[in-house]
Amino acid sequence: MKKGLAILLILLLVCSGSLAEDAVTSATLKIDMLPAVEAADNGILVVYFSPGDTVRAAAYILAAALSADLFEIVPEEPYTTDDLNYYDRNARSMVETGDSTARPAIAELPEDLSRYDTILLGYPIWGGQAPKILYTFLENTDLSGKTIIPFCTSNSSGIGSSDTNLHALTDDSVLWQKGTRIKKGSTAEEITLLAQTLITE
Repeated sequence: MKKGLAILLILLLVCSGSLAEDAVTSATLKIDMLPAVEAADNGILVVYFSPGDTVRAAAYILAAALSADLFEIVPEEPYTTDDLNYYDRNARSMVETGDSTARPAIAELPEDLSRYDTILLGYPIWGGQAPKILYTFLENTDLSGKTIIPFCTSNSSGIGSSDTNLHALTDDSVLWQKGTRIKKGSTAEEITLLAQTLITE
């Protein structure tokens, strides 16, 4: 019942114009434009890393649709605009992507994930891969026995091998589902419909 109400609320927001039509890619997206997330004790958590608003928007919409909890991976050293210049090979994001040993520090790791059975893991695509801060998270968090559903956002790149490379960082008890890309131009309605598909697959 709660899931149905959450989906209806988001659809109403989209139709009324209260939520940006291009919520995932809008450069002017503000957090107060995102849907309220009313979590239920259903064992679902959306974990995301979003140096801008793109992944955050998708994460909030997915969490609202699934009545899931949210956890943001916050870097100890925030990424600046220059750090995220993907056309500069010397930019921090690109240097980390090319360094197999890079493990950017996380400001705070989750204390206890025992109440969650399913985790949606969201991130942007950098140089065809997940940011190395995702590696930090996976290598320092106990995810034993959980189902991980990765999703990425990008303008043009697909999810590539990023999900399988992340999978390799966890033990055999973790069940990984195939990763999903949320493409440029996706609407809140499309992401809401995708949410149910991800959980039921």
